[in-house]
Amino acid sequence: MMNYIFRSVKYLVKLLLLLAAIFFLMRWSGTSTLAAESPEAFLASYFATWRGWLFTAAVVVWCGLYPRIEFVRRGIGGDLGGNKLAIIKALGAGGMTLVRETENELLFRAESPLRRLWWMGDDGVTVSRSATGLEIEGPRRFAMEAQHRIPAYIEREQR
Repeated sequence: MMNYIFRSVKYLVKLLLLLAAIFFLMRWSGTSTLAAESPEAFLASYFATWRGWLFTAAVVVWCGLYPRIEFVRRGIGGDLGGNKLAIIKALGAGGMTLVRETENELLFRAESPLRRLWWMGDDGVTVSRSATGLEIEGPRRFAMEAQHRIPAYIEREQR
C-alpha cells in the first residue's frame, strides 16, 4: 500500500513540475492572458475559477489511479533458469540492464539516466518464476515490450 501511495505522490510531483514549466513558458512567451501580472496573481486567478479547481481535481484523481493503471503483472511461458541469457538479451535490446539477480527473480532497470529520472526510479521490470512459467512485473510500457520480446528471444536461442 505504501508503494502505491509513494508512486501516486511521485507522479503528482512530476505532473506539477510539468505544469509549472508550461505556465512558465506561457508567461515567458506572452501567450498567457496574465503574462503581465505577477505569478501570485496568475495562481490566484487560476484557483479563483471553477475550471482551475476542476482541472486540479482531475489531476489529483488521475494521480491516485495512476499506479493501478500503469503498473502491470503479465505471465508468459518459459523457464527462468534455462532461458536466462535470452531474457537478458531481450530486455537489453529494449534499453534495460540487469541490476539484481536472485534464484527466482531478475530485476532490470533502464540504462539511460534520463529515462530513470523521467520514471523517478519506477522503471524496474521484474522477471520471476511463477506456477505457469515466467511472470513480468513493472511499468506497462516496459512489461508489454518484455512480454513480446522474451518469447521471440527464447525461440531464437532454442534454434
